[in-house]
Amino acid sequence: MNRDFFEQNTTITKIFDHVSDAVYFVDQKGRILYLNKTAEKLDGISFEEAKGKTVMELYHLTPSESPLLKVVCNHEPLRDFFFYYFINDREVFQICNTFPVHLQDGFWGAISIQRDVTEMKKRIDRNIALQKKLFAFDEKQEDKEENKLSVFDRIIGDHDSLVKCKEQAFNAAQSDSSVMLTGLTGTGKELFARSIHDASPRRNKPFLAVNCAAIPESLIEGILFGTVKGVYTGAIDRKGLFEEAGGGTLFLDEVNSMPLSSQAKLLRVLEEKVVQPLGGKELIPVDARIISSCNAYPQDVLEKGEIRTDLFYRLAVVNILIPPLSERKSDIFTLAHHFIADFNEKYGKKVVRMDDDITIFFLNYEWPGNVRQLKHCVECAMNLVRDDETTIKWQHLPFYMLEREKKTNPEDYILPLYTDGEEEEVKEEILVEPTPRRAENGVLADIRREERDAIIAALREAGGNVSKAARAMGLSRQTLVYRMKKHRIN
Repeated sequence: MNRDFFEQNTTITKIFDHVSDAVYFVDQKGRILYLNKTAEKLDGISFEEAKGKTVMELYHLTPSESPLLKVVCNHEPLRDFFFYYFINDREVFQICNTFPVHLQDGFWGAISIQRDVTEMKKRIDRNIALQKKLFAFDEKQEDKEENKLSVFDRIIGDHDSLVKCKEQAFNAAQSDSSVMLTGLTGTGKELFARSIHDASPRRNKPFLAVNCAAIPESLIEGILFGTVKGVYTGAIDRKGLFEEAGGGTLFLDEVNSMPLSSQAKLLRVLEEKVVQPLGGKELIPVDARIISSCNAYPQDVLEKGEIRTDLFYRLAVVNILIPPLSERKSDIFTLAHHFIADFNEKYGKKVVRMDDDITIFFLNYEWPGNVRQLKHCVECAMNLVRDDETTIKWQHLPFYMLEREKKTNPEDYILPLYTDGEEEEVKEEILVEPTPRRAENGVLADIRREERDAIIAALREAGGNVSKAARAMGLSRQTLVYRMKKHRIN
């Protein structure tokens, strides 16, 4: 096969040009036969400029550094190989899968499919550096000997299930046992982890966090365990997070997303209390308390094989299940007003309340994104509220929430009515026996029943006149009509 193969087979080049990863072909001497549009953009060179030149000429990589040249020399594939190079005064980090190409007439060369992770690696490095800087700042602060339980006050809510979680977390903070926090996305797992650290004897040492789902398999081991200079091109002697968190706490967020091969190495570290940096021979003692999180129920991730059973039992010595917001709706009002107060200060607003209809809507909404979604919802509203407004209203809520609720439960979704129609009268027989919404129990059911009974009493007192009843209850007519429809009082 000659070098003009790709020019003669334009269908193949068109396919590769639509691939989002960079694609490179070299012959058995390491000369560039083809690179796709993504590679051209990444490296800042055109195919015409690169064609016929060797990898060493273009990228200044030796056979021991270049995945393409490694495969050409050894005829063995490389999978998830991490390396970097300099081109046009830029540093480029890549994760590649490179394979030898054999044809009927013999060995032809190699193909490499490479994913650019330059920005991802920079973000990870910045995040780790920021965590170190924040800890260094905290370390300078005076250590206040206050009640360690007070650090859990930052977790807002008084529902029994949440209070129980906070008590469990406080008790777990007093030992060095591993803790696994189980909860859906947005329930506050990292806040719990930080609070456990701050209430523990390790509170004056580092607290470092890493999201296992956000880091490629090729990078995660180096980040956790460290690297030795020369293990891959450009690698330097660098401590891993286990060492950096020495004496403190390491939070492994979404540990069930960690590759199984890395989980095996993590288990060894937890059992032996030593790490071996990538490319190193020395075993380094580590002392970091491990808190992990899982965004699905343990039984589900174990059945799906997302986490090793032996690792799970090692991490989940203490397993705390954080309830979703839908199971502690009595905290919604408190949380919403806590966020309102925060954003008042941040944005210079003067909001003091939510419209009554909004409060009812919040209590009935399922909050699939949990506390994080509620916070973002309030933040959206606080951005849309005018500086002279003091109340959050319908027009301030994110549109997607209203649309989702309308599609999910259209018969219950009733926006306030802004009409100036004639006075409505409610028939007495409907008031006596209103149609129940559904069999309910608990605090929210009591609130709904009390509100329904209050509306019925006001309507009876007003002789069925909606406007008169609304004035007696201190509500607008539109709000009362909305509430009547919610309670099936027609």
